[in-house]
Amino acid sequence: MLYGPISKHKHVGNEAESYVPLMNPAKNSLLRKPSQTPPLQIDLQKGKMASVTTVLQQTMPLDQAFFLERWKQQMILELGQEGFAEYTKQIFQQGKLFHAALEALLLAEEQPVKEQEDYSSSSGYLASVQHVLQDVSGVRAIESAIQHEALQYQGLVDCVAEYRGTLCVIDWKTSGKPKPLLRNTFDNPLQIAAYVGAINHDANYDFQVDCGLLVVAYKDGSPAHAHYIDSGLCSQYWKKWLLRLEEFREKRKDGGTV
Repeated sequence: MLYGPISKHKHVGNEAESYVPLMNPAKNSLLRKPSQTPPLQIDLQKGKMASVTTVLQQTMPLDQAFFLERWKQQMILELGQEGFAEYTKQIFQQGKLFHAALEALLLAEEQPVKEQEDYSSSSGYLASVQHVLQDVSGVRAIESAIQHEALQYQGLVDCVAEYRGTLCVIDWKTSGKPKPLLRNTFDNPLQIAAYVGAINHDANYDFQVDCGLLVVAYKDGSPAHAHYIDSGLCSQYWKKWLLRLEEFREKRKDGGTV
């Protein structure tokens, strides 16, 4: 239901998977010991390739788009156009500060007092993820650009680190509503699978990943929901991602905007 009917595009997924698997046979090791160098933080060059976010937004299933639009209209009725614009701006800013605070924590860097005060608005989110952070170690990349040269897409991965001893792509999300089940997170698992595939085929990264962790944090400080995506589940979401990527390409061929 979330991803729409896939049977009519099944031949596309099978072809894409046979040519571009999730794992890269040219990379020997799935888990290499972390080096003493700082985690990778490669700048994203926007416009070079289609972003994962753009692909998912422009291929959003109709039912998902319907519920999103209905929520938007309800919020506009409640807040007005200007109020809704301010609300979305605040949500974006909160997410940005939350990611910056996590980056500082994971890099164990001391921040100037002013910046620490700026992070105070993220204190609830940070408290929410504390129990998850206890199981995170061996950080390899933070807010780092990734790209899949063969499939021509790129993105900015939140974090690549070990979670309970397993190397994962970690994606930090904020939410105003509890999301205790993975299916409550809509396209977020596809985003993680796309990042996993890109890392495995990006020459800037000398390691491979086959798992993901989607962490949903809450402003009130209640414990975040950590959704672990194992290798089997990640492979399933990779197939779904390939279908969405093909749909995106077809729309571009038909004159759609990127």
